[in-house]
Amino acid sequence: MLRTGMEETADRATPELPVFDGMALPRVSSLLKDAKKRFEDIKNLECRKDDVILAAYPKSGSHWVWEIVSMILKQKAEYSKEPKDSFFLEALPDLSFIKNLPSPRLLNTHLPYRWLPNQHIENGGKIVHVLRNPKDVCVSLYHHAKISKGFGEIGDFGTFFDKVFMNPKVHILDGWFKYEKDFEQAEREDKLGAIFTVHYENLKKNPIQETRRLAEFLNVELPDEDIAEISDKCSFQKLKLANETVKDHSRMPDRERLYELLTKKLYRKGMIGDWKNHLTVAMNEEFDAVFKKEMKDSYIQVQFE
Repeated sequence: MLRTGMEETADRATPELPVFDGMALPRVSSLLKDAKKRFEDIKNLECRKDDVILAAYPKSGSHWVWEIVSMILKQKAEYSKEPKDSFFLEALPDLSFIKNLPSPRLLNTHLPYRWLPNQHIENGGKIVHVLRNPKDVCVSLYHHAKISKGFGEIGDFGTFFDKVFMNPKVHILDGWFKYEKDFEQAEREDKLGAIFTVHYENLKKNPIQETRRLAEFLNVELPDEDIAEISDKCSFQKLKLANETVKDHSRMPDRERLYELLTKKLYRKGMIGDWKNHLTVAMNEEFDAVFKKEMKDSYIQVQFE
């Protein structure tokens, strides 16, 4: 059941957001209209065996990884004119758009694992999952939310940290902890080797090595020079420039609302450890205590530095 507002899941200080399946959702047009239908349409999506789905918690680096995977699948270090958001399952005005896309299709979503397409999982379809230090995710999500207004009026960073990201009553897309633990469980139970987790920090520190690992996972043979060229073209500054000069944002969902963000402010810093410029000592101690409790049975190795 879809409710508008957070009356049953958060205090009054929390921005009003659509809610479905116990999750607070960003204010994307398709989810505001009928979240239940869009979730079920994605769950029942007709998939091809060579589809690739990129799944990541918001602000974990999915635009970056999407571009790398796109180049790998094309076997060419060439930017796609279409931005990642043109294949974003939650936000597309009509999912029928993807029916006519050529194979292999690279789709992407922020939905939790349990809402990924049934057929894709049954087919053993490839899933690239991106995992990032949640402190940096929190900072990046805050700056994104300020510009996009996707989570309403959020106030300063301290308010966002307390009332949204760390609020146990909100659960934006399940909240980072549950989202990542569910993916960890799915990968542990994956007997087909269909899920590949790439750590944002590893990709930042060792782009050529991680790009090669992605290509191997996708069963794409590329010479070393192609791997190096893809890594170079997908560096932060070059991707930022390509987003402003190459991408065609004219067909974007929610284009009018998100145009400035997508064309000018999507790539903010792309650094590791920006959380140190935002979290106070008290915030950091609070986060570490919650992390220790929530992840006590998890083997996820988060790189906080």
